[in-house]
Amino acid sequence: MSMRVLSKATPVTRAYIRYATTESATQKAGQAVSNATSAVQSQGLTKTLCSLYKTVTSPLPAKIQAPLNKAVGILQPILYYSEVVYHLGKQVVVRQNFTLPGKADFLAAEAQLFKVLEYVKIKDVKSLKDIPLDKWKSGALKTFELSSIFVIGEMIGRGNVIGYKD
Repeated sequence: MSMRVLSKATPVTRAYIRYATTESATQKAGQAVSNATSAVQSQGLTKTLCSLYKTVTSPLPAKIQAPLNKAVGILQPILYYSEVVYHLGKQVVVRQNFTLPGKADFLAAEAQLFKVLEYVKIKDVKSLKDIPLDKWKSGALKTFELSSIFVIGEMIGRGNVIGYKD
């Protein structure tokens, strides 16, 4: 250390620390909420909500805190994974240059959906029990064909039967 730091010419003074508080619990909670909005951007949403929960529920009695802790214990993984899915989806949208569909896109999809429903519609059938066995078999076969075409297309896209190439 240098001598300047240890010099007695500039005495070290202790900052005044106030230990007593005049703020109520509601004012502290209000400050915590306002701080949480700025903390959401620096931390993840899950961490911010958990710290906000601890701040708000700390003055509550133990009988009330126990069920709340169970509920938060259940919700915490849900919040975390929803945040992960959100950020992953955001990255996919940015990298793939996705855009939001317009009104014309929705109308075209609706028209195409109704065409498909008209083609698939079985006439004079009041319930699923009334569908003959031959129709069930042909529907199952078409479903199997479509799913196998999808799986084969995935394999071709990956360039490998199992997993991706490194």
